[in-house]
Amino acid sequence: MNVTVELTGTLVARTGTRKARVAVPEDATVADVVETLADKYGPQVRAGVLDGQRLRSDTVVVRESFDSTETLSTGSSLENGDTVRFSLNV
Repeated sequence: MNVTVELTGTLVARTGTRKARVAVPEDATVADVVETLADKYGPQVRAGVLDGQRLRSDTVVVRESFDSTETLSTGSSLENGDTVRFSLNV
């Protein structure tokens, strides 16, 4: 399945990417997306958004759809075509 990932603010500098489309397994979670991004763009992606196996305390991930947003965790399941936005909690 394909997931669109958007990073905003200083996360772009931390990770080295702003927007990506990644292919992940059908049962993928946010953590799987981060690992796929790290494989593609480098380990700084993982360090930029994760603290161990959890999101860094200053990082928020939301699933965006045309009518709502939903806050996610690293264990949250994703669906084909999802757009997830990583941003800093300021």
